[in-house]
Amino acid sequence: MATPTTMEIDGPDGVREVRLSSPDRIMWPGAGITKGDLAAYMVSVGEPLVRALGDRPVTLQRFPEGIEGEEFWSKNPPKGMPDWIRTVSCRYPSGRRHAQLVVDEPAAAVWAVQMNTVTFHPWPVRTADNDNPDELRIDLDPQPGRNFTDAVEAAVALREVLAEVGLTAWAKTSGNRGVHVFARITPSHEFLDVRHGVIGIARELERRLPDLVTTSWWKEERGERVFVDFNQACRDRTIASAYSPRPLEGAPVSMPVSWDELGTVAPGDFTILTVPEIVADRGDAWADMDESVGDIAPALALWDADVERGLGELNFPPDYPKMPGEPPRVQPSKRRTDRADEDYMKPKAERDADLREQWGMPVVPPIAPMLAKPSKKLVEGDVSYEPKWDGFRSIIYRSGDQVEIGSRNEKPMTRYFPDVVEAVLANFPDKCVVDGEIILIRPGEDRLDFELLQQRIHPAASRVKKLAGETPASFVAFDLLSLGERDLMGEPFEVRRAELEKAFATVESPIHLTPATRDVEQAQGWFQQFEGAGLDGVMAKPLDGTYEPDKRTMHKFKHERTADCVVAGYRTHKTGDDLIGSLLLGLYDDEGALASVGVIGAFPMARRKELFEELQELVTDFDDHPWAWAKQEEGQRTPRKGEGSRWNNGKDLSFTPLRPERVVEVRYDHMEGVRFRHTAQFVRWRTDRDPESCTYAQLEEPVSYDLADVLDA
Repeated sequence: MATPTTMEIDGPDGVREVRLSSPDRIMWPGAGITKGDLAAYMVSVGEPLVRALGDRPVTLQRFPEGIEGEEFWSKNPPKGMPDWIRTVSCRYPSGRRHAQLVVDEPAAAVWAVQMNTVTFHPWPVRTADNDNPDELRIDLDPQPGRNFTDAVEAAVALREVLAEVGLTAWAKTSGNRGVHVFARITPSHEFLDVRHGVIGIARELERRLPDLVTTSWWKEERGERVFVDFNQACRDRTIASAYSPRPLEGAPVSMPVSWDELGTVAPGDFTILTVPEIVADRGDAWADMDESVGDIAPALALWDADVERGLGELNFPPDYPKMPGEPPRVQPSKRRTDRADEDYMKPKAERDADLREQWGMPVVPPIAPMLAKPSKKLVEGDVSYEPKWDGFRSIIYRSGDQVEIGSRNEKPMTRYFPDVVEAVLANFPDKCVVDGEIILIRPGEDRLDFELLQQRIHPAASRVKKLAGETPASFVAFDLLSLGERDLMGEPFEVRRAELEKAFATVESPIHLTPATRDVEQAQGWFQQFEGAGLDGVMAKPLDGTYEPDKRTMHKFKHERTADCVVAGYRTHKTGDDLIGSLLLGLYDDEGALASVGVIGAFPMARRKELFEELQELVTDFDDHPWAWAKQEEGQRTPRKGEGSRWNNGKDLSFTPLRPERVVEVRYDHMEGVRFRHTAQFVRWRTDRDPESCTYAQLEEPVSYDLADVLDA
């Protein structure tokens, strides 16, 4: 285990001591750069870094396991922040407000590194007035077919346009393929005005270089040009700070350069290993930026002139409300010429406003659930651990007598679970939005049953009612998005969990509150024990994390096992009949029958073709195949029993039979009955194994565990 170290860092109020708990943690594996190296870099460029970051709200891009691991974005200040680091309250496009960290000295940047921050994303505002930007920022983003050299050419021309409207341009490499151009402005206009000024400048640049530059928001219209990303001027849109490292191979830095340097450098010249010496040698290329402050008004005159020409507004980001004059938020290729703009669906933000009025709550359906990335080990740190339930992920909305059950894909499942709706009305607070899992306990046993849960999704109302009585479902709550009039999505998980515990303190079965712990040893015990009750592993949730729909900000640690299986057939790939789509796997049961246990299908495209050719010698017919038509009457589960999918009526599940002579080792997490619960993963071919030796006896059987003890933990 790495030995912690304490760094002493000079600052405006004297020496600060900042503890690094894992200085040897590798942050850039390819370059061998550690967290300690990153902290030392922050100190070495501390003065120019703080000049770029200081007195601004900052969002942190964090990588707890290095840049090849999971990332998440911290807008809320991380837990445990020293009292000498200040925060400022910011307002977001949704109308919510919460605090963001401010980096006023190098020690604050080093503390952020201790929290595994790689990239700093400052707002273009000062803390005294964070509604009016003092920085105009333009991101020149080369599209496929263009490169850094093209972005430089666009930047040089952009400098001329900015000079013509009275603004002094400053350039930096993006740290990737693009160029960022900044200009100081007086903070006299709000974000929308500054965005319009940027659009006016961008359109003028596009007129001068139509073959090189584009302002097209839709990727399908950009072609091989450099995109001027005008929406980076919107509220809550940020660009990597000057001197900030980027989470890319080689540890590149977004580096300020002089205009003379810009045409002679390459992005790879600037890394956390090279930049300190460059800064020591020639200083900060942006040192005098604050002495050249301009007015946004002449740029707005370009916008006004374009409006007079009939050009008008451009598209906003998808989470923004519909703005006056904005074009439809539909890809041009998908628009219909016989359909008026107003006939298209309103933007989500505008639809949400209508729904908020209907529901009387700040958070309304649909919302995509927050997701998790798989982890090879149980993540430690400032996290909360929970069992990973094996059911249907659901966000439930309740407002008085209104209840909606949202699914993983945001579609309502309310009609399939009248029993859950009844339990929600009896147990949930009057107005709330709760994230959790619908589960089903196998009748007569104390174990989850996902197959029975799947059967609850049925088109016939009479069948839905019957199943609700015979196999009732339960709901396990594990996050709270809204309570009463409070929107909690911007709050840290630690706050949301505390509110959930209070709100659900008296709930009764079939509504449950998932157990949680911050003790890693207890979580490890849960991982081993709870599988016996049908659970799926352990979740780890950052305590300071906000609720971010459809983003993988949590960690999941699941069981991983291997099994040797018989390959008994294949299905071809959707893109070609000479490509393997998936291989059908079997295991022999106690009676010697080959049972279907699942499929593997994640192969590179070239390998799919090779496999198809390799397997042709094993192709047979169904006369002597263990999954022949005659087997349907004998009780075994075989792929031929359902050649159409119950989830997709148009999906063909037929397959090509193979003589069961090849054995493959696969990786799986756990079994659901006699089959793999999830799609298995290829490990290797086992030419040394006899197919008939591939039986269920090889599978690890988890020790049974009382599900009631999990629900009551």
